[in-house]
Amino acid sequence: MKQLFVAPQDIRGDSARLRGEDFHHVVRVLRLRPGAALVLVDGTGLRYQGRLERIERSEAWVTIDERRVLAPDPAPRLLLIDGLARSERTTLVLQKATELGVDEFLPAICTRSVTRPMDAASKVERWQEIARQAARQCERARLPVIHAPRPWAAALQQVPAEALRLVAMPGAQDLAALELRLRREASAVAIAVGPEGGLTADELQQARAAAFEPVSLGPRVLRTETAAIALLALAAYLCGRLAS
Repeated sequence: MKQLFVAPQDIRGDSARLRGEDFHHVVRVLRLRPGAALVLVDGTGLRYQGRLERIERSEAWVTIDERRVLAPDPAPRLLLIDGLARSERTTLVLQKATELGVDEFLPAICTRSVTRPMDAASKVERWQEIARQAARQCERARLPVIHAPRPWAAALQQVPAEALRLVAMPGAQDLAALELRLRREASAVAIAVGPEGGLTADELQQARAAAFEPVSLGPRVLRTETAAIALLALAAYLCGRLAS
């Protein structure tokens, strides 16, 4: 059965309304017809099984047969502070971070950021839709929290006090050296990555002052999107978040 997202406000008793991109996916892409079985998730941990009841001009209705609360995602929580780069690179990072299980996505405006959103609300809405599409593709039941873009120093301060804090820096200690701490100590892991051109000396100092430890993936200087995805994937693996 196909899994789709439904907004909590679109659950009405034993019925659910599909609209927007999910309506398009059901009717135009999958070409489902009334009676087709569907799995719906609301992005917060509720899962519904049901049947497509009827299709209207711009929305479809699903009859809910069963609902259950999903088990919480395993610890530690994963947070990614992503120095804003060009739009297509941030999109790629958010897509892959969602697939890898990131719990919070914190876009940061850095000195060398080439993108500086003027309308934060519309940008967050767009990022939420990107995360929804990625979660649907990988059949993830919970959506990451997408924060509004903030200056680098402010984004660093959004990290929980108990988190293991890591910042990408070429030539620093290898992330794999922290495996035991990732597995045994951390209830949350925050990874901070700079934009194209990297972080300035002041921004690195701000990260250190906020208790972020510099880490790397070896001797190569990686593109910002490669570094973010690779560091998050390795951290998720080392702390057990990618285990079956």
